[in-house]
Amino acid sequence: MQRAGLTPSEVLSKRSRAYKSLGLAERTLSDDELLDLMVQEPTLLRRPLIISSGGVALGFNQKQLQELIESSENEPSRKEE
Repeated sequence: MQRAGLTPSEVLSKRSRAYKSLGLAERTLSDDELLDLMVQEPTLLRRPLIISSGGVALGFNQKQLQELIESSENEPSRKEE
């Protein structure tokens, strides 16, 4: 998440069953507490989370995903050193 420039609250899936069953809407949690919960309940993470050299796409936003794919296709390929 740090590489993507996102905070735990930005990648929190507020639609997940775990979010609702844990009553997270009524709670105020620190980033560390949210990360701990995400480790215990991976469904709390919004998906997909795609990080590439062309940017970041979070969630099922077709336009954002398409733009990310297009920007990645236009970049020259890099060889591993």
